[in-house]
Amino acid sequence: MMRNPLKVYWLAFYLLFSFWAEAGPATSTVRFSFIETSQSKGAQEAMVVKGGSWWTRRHLTHGAVLIEHPQGTLLYDTGLGTQVDEQFAGNSWLAKQLFAFTHPRPLITQLQENHYPVQNIDAIIPSHLHWDHASGLVDFPGIPIWVQPSELESARSGEMPSFLQSQINSDTLNWHTMELPENPFLNFTRSLDIFHDGSVVLVDLSGHTAAQVGLFLKLSEAEQYLFIGDTTWTLEGVINNKPRPGMLKIVVEVEDNQSLADQRIAQVHELYKTYPELVIVPAHDERVAADLPHFPEFSQP
Repeated sequence: MMRNPLKVYWLAFYLLFSFWAEAGPATSTVRFSFIETSQSKGAQEAMVVKGGSWWTRRHLTHGAVLIEHPQGTLLYDTGLGTQVDEQFAGNSWLAKQLFAFTHPRPLITQLQENHYPVQNIDAIIPSHLHWDHASGLVDFPGIPIWVQPSELESARSGEMPSFLQSQINSDTLNWHTMELPENPFLNFTRSLDIFHDGSVVLVDLSGHTAAQVGLFLKLSEAEQYLFIGDTTWTLEGVINNKPRPGMLKIVVEVEDNQSLADQRIAQVHELYKTYPELVIVPAHDERVAADLPHFPEFSQP
């Protein structure tokens, strides 16, 4: 009798984290560190958020979030990896100018230079599989990569410059599929509480891509974060409830579903107004990232 592959993967996912719960804590508290792997070469703010200033220069960040929980260690995104130059080379001249980056410092290199036990990373959860979030996946062969099926399917059929097949087709990548169940959390209808304690929760932010996921992180009642992937590139987009500028469509179709992407921005905007203690972190906002603990430093309990 044929088994449902999704149910099999989901069971494996559940058992994996259940095992961590029984095996004992790796750390006594939840903590995280932001690891910057590069910055963009720069663009006027009006090019990254609708209504932004033409006089303000922004250098968007590319990074990853390393999360240590008593029951396991996770990576949210991987930023730019060791093979990013080769991966990026196939893009058009215009795309190379628009998405140009500078001084890449791959995630795996920083971990190794600081003698971080890479073997302790239990899973990688990409916010989505666009090139600047998935570049470093190939640097972590064998480590489980958890994505929703529609995100992986969309990426495998996607085109440059958004998706780069060299990043997701390696035989060394250990893909595992998951689904976010219909479990209301904050103002989201679908979520997954990874450790069943409310400290690390994935939420549905589909729209920018087929199945983008956000990450809620609770360190204490007074310190809570919501990492929103590319729902917006800057906090200004959240504060003012504004999408990316339409002129970007000249180069690339930025959103998988524009209407749904706009709804997600509105959702996060509402959270920004309702929960002032919640720190909202767009994946590329260099100003917000500057206030996060940077590797090898971690957040303090």
